[in-house]
Amino acid sequence: MVQPPRASFMTSDLSVPAATRRMFDRRMSFVFAGNFVTLGIFFPFFPVWLGHKGLDGDEIGLILALQIGLRVLVCPPVLRQADRSRDRAHLLIAAAFASLVASLPFFQVEGWSSILLATLVLAAVWCPAIPLTDAIALSGVRRLGSDYGRSRLWGSISFIAANIAGGVLIGWLGVGRFPLVLCLAFLTAALVTLAAPRLGQPLKASPLPLAPPQEPWTPSPSLIQRLRRLGPAPDMKRLLPTLIGIALIQASHALLNGFASLQWAKLGYGAVEIGVFWAIGVVAEVMLFRLAAQPLRRFGIKAVLLASALVAAARWTLFTHDLGLVGFALLQTAHAMTFAAAHVCLQMLIGSSVAENRFGAAQGLSFALQTTLMAAATFGGGVLYQQGGAEAFYAMAAMALAAFVIIALSPQPQSAGEGGKTREPS
Repeated sequence: MVQPPRASFMTSDLSVPAATRRMFDRRMSFVFAGNFVTLGIFFPFFPVWLGHKGLDGDEIGLILALQIGLRVLVCPPVLRQADRSRDRAHLLIAAAFASLVASLPFFQVEGWSSILLATLVLAAVWCPAIPLTDAIALSGVRRLGSDYGRSRLWGSISFIAANIAGGVLIGWLGVGRFPLVLCLAFLTAALVTLAAPRLGQPLKASPLPLAPPQEPWTPSPSLIQRLRRLGPAPDMKRLLPTLIGIALIQASHALLNGFASLQWAKLGYGAVEIGVFWAIGVVAEVMLFRLAAQPLRRFGIKAVLLASALVAAARWTLFTHDLGLVGFALLQTAHAMTFAAAHVCLQMLIGSSVAENRFGAAQGLSFALQTTLMAAATFGGGVLYQQGGAEAFYAMAAMALAAFVIIALSPQPQSAGEGGKTREPS
């Protein structure tokens, strides 16, 4: 078990041995990679398998929508519970092995109702995995001064590798063997998760401590006060405008994720060219994760987020035109700013502005915001794309501009009147 000194802020603690920091980063890299294997198998191939099982488009859409809705409901309370656990790694491991068990019924399920039930059970136990991994990684940043981006990049690499390997395996075994490939992915994730660093109970030391009556789990004498606690706690309310802005930036990728390949195909680009476009985006994302620390130190979270929103607005506006092979290849490099930069800023914002024993609650709130807005943008964007084609990307640009305004008007992550001078993470 790693027993680092108790640093109270996201700064590199020189008293922590470099070997300890490197070991933590290495183990987190494995955990991120293992968790993203499951994402890289499930999201591209699960809808294909549903079609193979005889489900029509409406049935597939309803299953996907319901499992997203369940994730929004289940994930935040689980993450709040993780904040009170003896070690978040224990809950992460439990979620990983529960997901492995929940993947087994897919070998036998037949019919829409049984497939729906199996999907909902899997979504309920699987959804905390990535936010929990982020919370553990942020504890390492807080206590050890580790580099979040350098660990997280292995998740992106693993995702694209799983896409390729999964496609090869399913092409060789047949779509009907998808449950076997999915089970192998969850087995890999469960075994790798055993390497998750044990940091002990989340620390309460923070630049923004909550007074005991404000803690959301403190018993409350009145029903009204209990109902109020269903909303964000005081520390989250400070961050809420920025979290909404980040969620808007990420949700503006809805048309890219759902319809970019279709749009490229309509413009006459082949499968190989479309694959190259996606690969360029992933490579740019990985490079940003690798190099994000220095720009964040120099410019700060808010400036990078504002740049991310502006780049996103420009990216979706340009997407309405046929830019040619080179043009789209260059445009895909913007994924580094529109997705990866916003994600790293989110983690640094939480890590620098929230008590360590509230990381899970912050991850849960951010997850709920992003997932809800992404679902809405996917549905609404799909309707717009059916009506206007590529011009639907203007709606995504409008979301990014709305994010720019919200972030520009939001306060600094931490103000001098609320726990200390404004500071950015190193």
